[in-house]
Amino acid sequence: MPRPPKIDEPTKTYNLLMKETQYSTLAKLASKMQRTSLEQVAVADLIRDAIDIYLESYEDEDGIAEN
Repeated sequence: MPRPPKIDEPTKTYNLLMKETQYSTLAKLASKMQRTSLEQVAVADLIRDAIDIYLESYEDEDGIAEN
């Protein structure tokens, strides 16, 4: 059975280059969050959440609306 989609809107794939230490820290955090969550928590989820927080903050400060 295929996995259900995590994002219910059109998506874009992006290849990200990051430091190994950054990835390791995110992986540890995702693993810790996974133990207390009812659904899977992956590094990609944390990155998407961080992007959402950044964009919301940017929009609040600069008044830029989403496309």
